[in-house]
Amino acid sequence: MKKEMNYTIEFYRFMLAINFCLVHALMVFPMFVFGSNVPFFYAGLDVIVPFMAFAGYFMMRGFVKQEKQAKLMNKSAGRQAWEYLKSRLISMGPTYLVASIAGWLMINIWNGNRLIDWPIHLLNSVWELFGLQITGAGFGNPSVGTAWYPAPGAWPPVQMLGSPLWFISGVFVAGFMVYYLLAANKDRFLGFIAPVVTLIFYGSHYMAQEQPMWYQITSLGGLKIAQGWPEMFVGLSLGCLLYVAVDRLKDKQWSKGMIGFLTVVQIIMTIVVWVRSWVPIFIPFGMYFNLGWASVHLLTLIFTFLVLLNVDKCTRCKVFSSKIWATPGRMAMYFYMLHWPMLYIVAMCLGMRGMDLSYITMDNMMETMMGVLPKFIMLFVFTTIASAIVAYFFMKFDKKKIQPWLKSRPWYTREQAAIEDAEAEAERARAKELLAQAADQ
Repeated sequence: MKKEMNYTIEFYRFMLAINFCLVHALMVFPMFVFGSNVPFFYAGLDVIVPFMAFAGYFMMRGFVKQEKQAKLMNKSAGRQAWEYLKSRLISMGPTYLVASIAGWLMINIWNGNRLIDWPIHLLNSVWELFGLQITGAGFGNPSVGTAWYPAPGAWPPVQMLGSPLWFISGVFVAGFMVYYLLAANKDRFLGFIAPVVTLIFYGSHYMAQEQPMWYQITSLGGLKIAQGWPEMFVGLSLGCLLYVAVDRLKDKQWSKGMIGFLTVVQIIMTIVVWVRSWVPIFIPFGMYFNLGWASVHLLTLIFTFLVLLNVDKCTRCKVFSSKIWATPGRMAMYFYMLHWPMLYIVAMCLGMRGMDLSYITMDNMMETMMGVLPKFIMLFVFTTIASAIVAYFFMKFDKKKIQPWLKSRPWYTREQAAIEDAEAEAERARAKELLAQAADQ
Protein backbone atom coordinates (compact mmCIF):
# COMPACT_ATOMS: atom_id res chain seq x y z
CA MET A 1 0.00 0.00 0.00
CA LYS A 2 1.33 3.42 -1.00
CA LYS A 3 2.08 5.61 1.99
CA GLU A 4 -0.23 8.62 2.28
CA MET A 5 1.52 11.97 2.35
CA ASN A 6 0.53 14.38 5.10
CA TYR A 7 0.47 17.73 3.31
CA THR A 8 -1.06 19.48 6.33
CA ILE A 9 2.43 19.45 7.87
CA GLU A 10 3.74 21.29 4.82
CA PHE A 11 0.92 23.84 5.01
CA TYR A 12 1.70 24.73 8.60
CA ARG A 13 5.44 24.79 8.08
CA PHE A 14 4.95 27.42 5.39
CA MET A 15 2.27 29.31 7.31
CA LEU A 16 4.48 29.58 10.38
CA ALA A 17 7.42 30.76 8.27
CA ILE A 18 5.27 33.57 6.85
CA ASN A 19 4.06 34.43 10.35
CA PHE A 20 7.66 34.84 11.52
CA CYS A 21 8.13 37.27 8.62
CA LEU A 22 5.08 39.20 9.83
CA VAL A 23 6.47 39.44 13.35
CA HIS A 24 9.82 40.67 12.08
CA ALA A 25 8.30 43.20 9.67
CA LEU A 26 5.66 44.67 12.01
CA MET A 27 7.30 44.26 15.41
CA VAL A 28 11.08 43.87 15.27
CA PHE A 29 11.69 46.35 12.44
CA PRO A 30 9.56 49.26 13.68
CA MET A 31 10.80 48.91 17.26
CA PHE A 32 14.45 47.97 16.99
CA VAL A 33 15.42 49.17 13.51
CA PHE A 34 13.34 52.36 13.31
CA GLY A 35 13.16 53.21 17.01
CA SER A 36 9.43 53.11 17.68
CA ASN A 37 8.51 52.77 21.33
CA VAL A 38 5.53 50.54 20.49
CA PRO A 39 5.17 47.56 18.15
CA PHE A 40 2.82 47.80 15.17
CA PHE A 41 1.94 44.14 15.65
CA TYR A 42 2.37 42.11 18.78
CA ALA A 43 1.13 38.55 19.07
CA GLY A 44 1.81 36.14 21.90
CA LEU A 45 5.08 35.00 20.28
CA ASP A 46 4.32 31.61 21.81
CA VAL A 47 3.39 29.48 18.78
CA ILE A 48 6.89 28.06 18.46
CA VAL A 49 6.37 24.45 19.59
CA PRO A 50 5.01 23.17 16.22
CA PHE A 51 8.04 24.51 14.33
CA MET A 52 10.45 22.84 16.77
CA ALA A 53 8.44 19.64 17.21
CA PHE A 54 8.12 19.09 13.45
CA ALA A 55 11.93 19.29 13.22
CA GLY A 56 12.32 16.84 16.12
CA TYR A 57 9.76 14.45 14.62
CA PHE A 58 11.60 14.20 11.29
CA MET A 59 14.94 13.91 13.06
CA MET A 60 13.57 10.97 15.05
CA ARG A 61 12.17 9.40 11.90
CA GLY A 62 15.60 9.62 10.28
CA PHE A 63 17.23 8.10 13.36
CA VAL A 64 14.83 5.14 13.38
CA LYS A 65 15.55 4.43 9.70
CA GLN A 66 19.26 4.01 10.34
CA GLU A 67 19.14 2.66 13.89
CA LYS A 68 19.31 -1.04 13.11
CA GLN A 69 22.04 -0.59 10.54
CA ALA A 70 24.10 1.52 12.95
CA LYS A 71 23.91 -1.20 15.59
CA LEU A 72 24.93 -3.91 13.14
CA MET A 73 27.85 -1.75 11.99
CA ASN A 74 28.84 -1.08 15.64
CA LYS A 75 28.73 2.67 15.10
CA SER A 76 29.30 4.57 18.30
CA ALA A 77 26.79 7.13 19.54
CA GLY A 78 29.34 9.85 18.87
CA ARG A 79 29.85 8.80 15.27
CA GLN A 80 26.10 8.69 14.65
CA ALA A 81 25.66 12.16 16.14
CA TRP A 82 28.49 13.59 14.05
CA GLU A 83 27.05 11.97 10.93
CA TYR A 84 23.70 13.58 11.74
CA LEU A 85 25.39 16.97 12.14
CA LYS A 86 27.28 16.48 8.89
CA SER A 87 24.04 15.72 7.04
CA ARG A 88 22.40 18.85 8.52
CA LEU A 89 25.39 21.02 7.61
CA ILE A 90 25.36 19.74 4.04
CA SER A 91 21.59 20.06 3.57
CA MET A 92 21.08 23.38 5.39
CA GLY A 93 24.56 24.87 5.51
CA PRO A 94 24.66 26.47 2.03
CA THR A 95 21.39 28.35 2.57
CA TYR A 96 22.46 29.25 6.09
CA LEU A 97 25.76 30.66 4.84
CA VAL A 98 24.11 32.60 2.00
CA ALA A 99 21.55 34.05 4.42
CA SER A 100 24.32 35.02 6.87
CA ILE A 101 26.48 36.70 4.22
CA ALA A 102 23.43 38.47 2.76
CA GLY A 103 22.53 39.69 6.24
CA TRP A 104 26.07 40.94 6.76
CA LEU A 105 25.97 42.85 3.46
CA MET A 106 22.55 44.40 4.07
CA ILE A 107 23.25 45.42 7.68
CA ASN A 108 26.47 47.18 6.67
CA ILE A 109 24.77 48.93 3.76
CA TRP A 110 21.78 49.85 5.91
CA ASN A 111 23.93 51.31 8.68
CA GLY A 112 26.18 53.12 6.21
CA ASN A 113 29.31 51.51 7.62
CA ARG A 114 32.63 52.34 6.04
CA LEU A 115 33.72 49.68 3.57
CA ILE A 116 37.02 49.32 5.40
CA ASP A 117 35.10 48.19 8.51
CA TRP A 118 33.13 45.43 6.77
CA PRO A 119 35.79 42.69 7.04
CA ILE A 120 36.22 43.24 10.78
CA HIS A 121 32.45 43.07 11.25
CA LEU A 122 32.42 39.73 9.40
CA LEU A 123 35.31 38.32 11.44
CA ASN A 124 33.56 39.42 14.63
CA SER A 125 30.54 37.41 13.47
CA VAL A 126 32.46 34.14 13.26
CA TRP A 127 30.35 32.42 15.97
CA GLU A 128 27.25 33.08 13.88
CA LEU A 129 28.94 31.91 10.68
CA PHE A 130 29.68 28.61 12.44
CA GLY A 131 26.04 28.31 13.57
CA LEU A 132 26.82 28.43 17.28
CA GLN A 133 24.81 31.47 18.39
CA ILE A 134 22.17 29.31 20.10
CA THR A 135 24.77 28.84 22.86
CA GLY A 136 24.88 32.59 23.46
CA ALA A 137 28.30 32.97 21.80
CA GLY A 138 27.69 35.39 18.95
CA PHE A 139 24.94 37.52 20.54
CA GLY A 140 26.21 40.70 18.96
CA ASN A 141 29.92 41.43 18.62
CA PRO A 142 32.40 44.23 19.26
CA SER A 143 31.55 45.79 15.88
CA VAL A 144 27.97 46.60 16.88
CA GLY A 145 27.90 46.06 20.64
CA THR A 146 27.46 42.82 22.55
CA ALA A 147 24.19 41.60 24.01
CA TRP A 148 25.18 42.91 27.45
CA TYR A 149 26.76 46.20 26.33
CA PRO A 150 24.88 47.16 23.18
CA ALA A 151 25.57 50.10 20.97
CA PRO A 152 22.99 52.90 21.28
CA GLY A 153 19.62 51.57 20.16
CA ALA A 154 20.96 48.07 19.56
CA TRP A 155 19.07 44.94 20.60
CA PRO A 156 20.35 41.36 20.30
CA PRO A 157 18.23 40.28 17.30
CA VAL A 158 19.26 43.28 15.21
CA GLN A 159 22.93 43.03 16.20
CA MET A 160 23.19 39.72 14.39
CA LEU A 161 23.71 38.75 10.76
CA GLY A 162 20.42 36.88 10.70
CA SER A 163 18.07 37.02 13.65
CA PRO A 164 15.92 34.01 12.56
CA LEU A 165 19.02 31.84 12.15
CA TRP A 166 19.03 31.08 15.89
CA PHE A 167 16.59 28.27 15.06
CA ILE A 168 18.96 26.72 12.52
CA SER A 169 21.77 27.02 15.06
CA GLY A 170 19.51 25.08 17.42
CA VAL A 171 19.02 22.34 14.83
CA PHE A 172 22.81 22.03 14.63
CA VAL A 173 23.74 22.27 18.32
CA ALA A 174 20.70 21.01 20.24
CA GLY A 175 20.00 18.51 17.44
CA PHE A 176 23.48 17.05 17.87
CA MET A 177 22.85 16.65 21.60
CA VAL A 178 19.45 14.98 21.14
CA TYR A 179 20.76 12.67 18.44
CA TYR A 180 23.70 11.59 20.59
CA LEU A 181 21.40 10.73 23.49
CA LEU A 182 19.14 8.76 21.15
CA ALA A 183 22.08 6.79 19.78
CA ALA A 184 23.61 6.23 23.23
CA ASN A 185 20.44 4.88 24.81
CA LYS A 186 17.16 5.53 23.02
CA ASP A 187 14.97 4.01 25.73
CA ARG A 188 16.60 6.00 28.50
CA PHE A 189 16.35 9.23 26.55
CA LEU A 190 12.72 8.78 25.46
CA GLY A 191 11.60 7.15 28.69
CA PHE A 192 13.27 9.44 31.20
CA ILE A 193 15.61 12.22 30.03
CA ALA A 194 13.32 13.89 27.49
CA PRO A 195 10.15 14.04 29.62
CA VAL A 196 11.96 14.96 32.85
CA VAL A 197 14.06 17.73 31.28
CA THR A 198 10.91 19.05 29.56
CA LEU A 199 8.96 19.22 32.82
CA ILE A 200 11.86 20.86 34.69
CA PHE A 201 12.28 23.41 31.89
CA TYR A 202 8.63 24.39 31.73
CA GLY A 203 8.13 24.22 35.48
CA SER A 204 11.04 26.56 36.19
CA HIS A 205 9.99 29.11 33.57
CA TYR A 206 6.37 28.91 34.70
CA MET A 207 7.26 29.59 38.33
CA ALA A 208 9.48 32.47 37.26
CA GLN A 209 6.57 33.83 35.17
CA GLU A 210 9.03 34.05 32.31
CA GLN A 211 8.30 33.03 28.74
CA PRO A 212 11.49 31.50 27.26
CA MET A 213 12.92 33.58 24.42
CA TRP A 214 16.01 32.65 22.44
CA TYR A 215 17.76 35.96 23.08
CA GLN A 216 17.14 36.04 26.85
CA ILE A 217 19.73 34.87 29.38
CA THR A 218 19.18 32.62 32.42
CA SER A 219 21.66 32.80 35.29
CA LEU A 220 22.60 29.74 37.34
CA GLY A 221 24.94 31.22 39.89
CA GLY A 222 27.89 32.46 37.88
CA LEU A 223 26.87 30.42 34.84
CA LYS A 224 24.79 32.14 32.18
CA ILE A 225 22.76 30.13 29.66
CA ALA A 226 21.03 31.43 26.54
CA GLN A 227 17.39 30.35 26.86
CA GLY A 228 17.17 29.26 23.23
CA TRP A 229 19.58 26.39 23.84
CA PRO A 230 17.49 24.39 26.36
CA GLU A 231 14.30 25.50 24.60
CA MET A 232 15.45 23.94 21.32
CA PHE A 233 16.60 20.82 23.16
CA VAL A 234 13.14 20.50 24.70
CA GLY A 235 11.34 21.31 21.44
CA LEU A 236 13.28 18.70 19.48
CA SER A 237 12.79 16.19 22.30
CA LEU A 238 9.04 16.77 22.19
CA GLY A 239 9.15 16.01 18.47
CA CYS A 240 10.92 12.71 19.23
CA LEU A 241 8.26 11.81 21.81
CA LEU A 242 5.50 12.67 19.35
CA TYR A 243 7.11 10.35 16.82
CA VAL A 244 6.88 7.47 19.28
CA ALA A 245 3.21 8.19 19.99
CA VAL A 246 2.28 8.64 16.32
CA ASP A 247 4.21 5.54 15.29
CA ARG A 248 2.28 3.46 17.83
CA LEU A 249 -1.10 4.83 16.72
CA LYS A 250 -0.71 5.40 12.98
CA ASP A 251 -2.18 2.06 11.83
CA LYS A 252 -5.05 1.89 14.32
CA GLN A 253 -8.69 1.83 13.23
CA TRP A 254 -10.53 4.71 14.90
CA SER A 255 -14.24 4.69 15.71
CA LYS A 256 -16.49 7.42 14.29
CA GLY A 257 -17.06 8.73 17.77
CA MET A 258 -13.34 9.07 18.45
CA ILE A 259 -12.72 10.71 15.09
CA GLY A 260 -15.51 13.16 15.90
CA PHE A 261 -13.98 13.90 19.31
CA LEU A 262 -10.50 14.41 17.87
CA THR A 263 -11.99 16.68 15.18
CA VAL A 264 -13.61 18.90 17.81
CA VAL A 265 -10.36 19.02 19.80
CA GLN A 266 -8.34 19.89 16.70
CA ILE A 267 -10.77 22.63 15.66
CA ILE A 268 -10.21 24.25 19.06
CA MET A 269 -6.43 23.79 18.83
CA THR A 270 -6.41 25.21 15.28
CA ILE A 271 -8.27 28.29 16.49
CA VAL A 272 -5.64 28.70 19.22
CA VAL A 273 -2.81 28.47 16.67
CA TRP A 274 -4.38 30.90 14.22
CA VAL A 275 -5.47 33.46 16.79
CA ARG A 276 -2.18 33.43 18.71
CA SER A 277 -0.22 33.66 15.44
CA TRP A 278 -2.17 36.30 13.54
CA VAL A 279 -4.31 38.33 15.96
CA PRO A 280 -2.57 41.16 17.89
CA ILE A 281 -2.99 40.73 21.62
CA PHE A 282 -3.67 44.44 22.18
CA ILE A 283 -6.92 44.58 20.15
CA PRO A 284 -10.20 43.67 21.94
CA PHE A 285 -10.47 40.12 20.54
CA GLY A 286 -6.81 39.44 21.23
CA MET A 287 -7.19 40.69 24.78
CA TYR A 288 -10.25 38.50 25.26
CA PHE A 289 -8.27 35.48 24.01
CA ASN A 290 -6.03 35.82 27.04
CA LEU A 291 -3.98 32.62 27.22
CA GLY A 292 -0.73 32.28 29.11
CA TRP A 293 2.34 31.37 27.10
CA ALA A 294 2.76 28.03 28.90
CA SER A 295 -0.84 27.07 28.16
CA VAL A 296 -0.28 27.91 24.50
CA HIS A 297 2.83 25.72 24.40
CA LEU A 298 0.87 22.73 25.71
CA LEU A 299 -2.16 23.40 23.51
CA THR A 300 -0.02 23.73 20.41
CA LEU A 301 1.76 20.51 21.34
CA ILE A 302 -1.64 18.79 21.21
CA PHE A 303 -2.27 20.53 17.88
CA THR A 304 1.08 19.26 16.53
CA PHE A 305 0.35 15.71 17.68
CA LEU A 306 -3.01 15.68 15.89
CA VAL A 307 -1.49 17.13 12.72
CA LEU A 308 1.12 14.37 12.73
CA LEU A 309 -1.45 11.69 13.57
CA ASN A 310 -3.59 12.89 10.65
CA VAL A 311 -6.88 11.15 11.45
CA ASP A 312 -9.31 13.94 12.40
CA LYS A 313 -11.39 15.75 9.81
CA CYS A 314 -9.96 19.18 10.65
CA THR A 315 -6.39 18.10 9.93
CA ARG A 316 -7.54 16.29 6.80
CA CYS A 317 -9.57 19.26 5.55
CA LYS A 318 -8.78 19.87 1.87
CA VAL A 319 -7.79 23.45 2.60
CA PHE A 320 -4.87 22.18 4.71
CA SER A 321 -4.18 18.75 3.23
CA SER A 322 -4.05 19.60 -0.48
CA LYS A 323 -1.05 18.48 -2.51
CA ILE A 324 -0.49 22.10 -3.55
CA TRP A 325 1.29 22.67 -0.21
CA ALA A 326 4.06 20.18 -1.05
CA THR A 327 6.35 22.74 -2.70
CA PRO A 328 5.66 25.60 -0.24
CA GLY A 329 6.34 23.18 2.62
CA ARG A 330 9.67 22.11 1.13
CA MET A 331 10.75 25.71 0.64
CA ALA A 332 9.55 26.88 4.09
CA MET A 333 12.99 26.62 5.66
CA TYR A 334 14.59 28.42 2.72
CA PHE A 335 11.99 31.19 3.12
CA TYR A 336 12.61 31.33 6.85
CA MET A 337 16.38 31.68 6.49
CA LEU A 338 16.37 34.18 3.62
CA HIS A 339 13.56 36.56 4.60
CA TRP A 340 15.66 38.56 7.09
CA PRO A 341 18.06 40.14 4.55
CA MET A 342 15.09 40.53 2.20
CA LEU A 343 13.43 42.75 4.82
CA TYR A 344 16.34 45.19 4.56
CA ILE A 345 16.31 45.10 0.75
CA VAL A 346 12.56 45.73 0.50
CA ALA A 347 12.71 48.45 3.16
CA MET A 348 15.37 50.28 1.14
CA CYS A 349 13.34 49.87 -2.06
CA LEU A 350 10.39 51.45 -0.23
CA GLY A 351 12.55 54.40 0.81
CA MET A 352 12.37 53.53 4.52
CA ARG A 353 16.06 53.84 5.29
CA GLY A 354 16.65 56.64 7.79
CA MET A 355 13.04 56.69 9.00
CA ASP A 356 12.74 57.80 12.62
CA LEU A 357 9.73 56.53 14.59
CA SER A 358 10.93 57.51 18.05
CA TYR A 359 8.09 60.06 18.28
CA ILE A 360 5.50 57.25 18.47
CA THR A 361 4.59 56.48 22.08
CA MET A 362 1.73 54.75 23.86
CA ASP A 363 0.06 58.13 24.38
CA ASN A 364 -0.02 59.19 20.73
CA MET A 365 -0.01 55.71 19.19
CA MET A 366 -3.43 55.71 17.52
CA GLU A 367 -3.19 59.08 15.82
CA THR A 368 0.44 58.79 14.69
CA MET A 369 1.00 55.09 14.03
CA MET A 370 -1.77 54.82 11.44
CA GLY A 371 0.13 57.18 9.18
CA VAL A 372 3.09 54.82 8.80
CA LEU A 373 1.39 51.45 9.34
CA PRO A 374 0.42 51.03 5.64
CA LYS A 375 4.08 51.27 4.69
CA PHE A 376 5.02 48.51 7.12
CA ILE A 377 2.19 46.35 5.82
CA MET A 378 3.67 46.88 2.35
CA LEU A 379 7.05 45.89 3.82
CA PHE A 380 5.56 42.61 5.05
CA VAL A 381 3.63 41.85 1.84
CA PHE A 382 6.47 42.64 -0.56
CA THR A 383 9.03 40.85 1.62
CA THR A 384 6.82 37.76 1.71
CA ILE A 385 6.45 37.76 -2.07
CA ALA A 386 10.13 38.47 -2.72
CA SER A 387 11.30 35.91 -0.15
CA ALA A 388 9.00 33.23 -1.58
CA ILE A 389 10.37 33.82 -5.09
CA VAL A 390 14.00 33.87 -3.94
CA ALA A 391 13.44 30.81 -1.71
CA TYR A 392 11.86 28.82 -4.56
CA PHE A 393 14.65 29.47 -7.04
CA PHE A 394 17.40 29.04 -4.48
CA MET A 395 15.81 25.73 -3.41
CA LYS A 396 15.90 24.55 -7.04
CA PHE A 397 19.50 25.69 -7.41
CA ASP A 398 20.47 24.03 -4.13
CA LYS A 399 18.88 20.70 -5.03
CA LYS A 400 20.17 20.57 -8.59
CA LYS A 401 23.60 22.15 -8.25
CA ILE A 402 24.87 22.72 -4.72
CA GLN A 403 23.89 19.40 -3.12
CA PRO A 404 25.30 17.21 -5.94
CA TRP A 405 28.46 19.33 -5.90
CA LEU A 406 28.89 18.86 -2.14
CA LYS A 407 28.25 15.12 -2.44
CA SER A 408 31.13 14.96 -4.93
CA ARG A 409 33.50 16.02 -2.11
CA PRO A 410 35.04 18.98 -3.99
CA TRP A 411 37.42 19.63 -1.09
CA TYR A 412 39.36 16.49 -2.10
CA THR A 413 41.28 15.70 -5.25
CA ARG A 414 39.41 13.52 -7.73
CA GLU A 415 41.55 10.57 -6.76
CA GLN A 416 40.83 11.02 -3.05
CA ALA A 417 37.12 11.57 -3.73
CA ALA A 418 37.06 8.31 -5.70
CA ILE A 419 38.68 6.49 -2.76
CA GLU A 420 36.10 7.98 -0.38
CA ASP A 421 33.25 6.98 -2.70
CA ALA A 422 34.57 3.42 -2.93
CA GLU A 423 34.83 3.18 0.86
CA ALA A 424 31.31 4.54 1.27
CA GLU A 425 29.98 2.08 -1.29
CA ALA A 426 31.74 -0.80 0.48
CA GLU A 427 30.23 0.30 3.79
CA ARG A 428 26.74 0.42 2.25
CA ALA A 429 27.21 -3.05 0.79
CA ARG A 430 28.36 -4.39 4.14
CA ALA A 431 25.38 -2.80 5.89
CA LYS A 432 23.02 -4.32 3.32
CA GLU A 433 24.58 -7.74 3.84
CA LEU A 434 24.33 -7.47 7.63
CA LEU A 435 20.69 -6.38 7.39
CA ALA A 436 19.93 -9.35 5.14
CA GLN A 437 21.60 -11.73 7.58
CA ALA A 438 19.66 -10.22 10.46
CA ALA A 439 16.42 -10.64 8.53
CA ASP A 440 17.16 -14.30 7.83
CA GLN A 441 17.78 -14.94 11.52
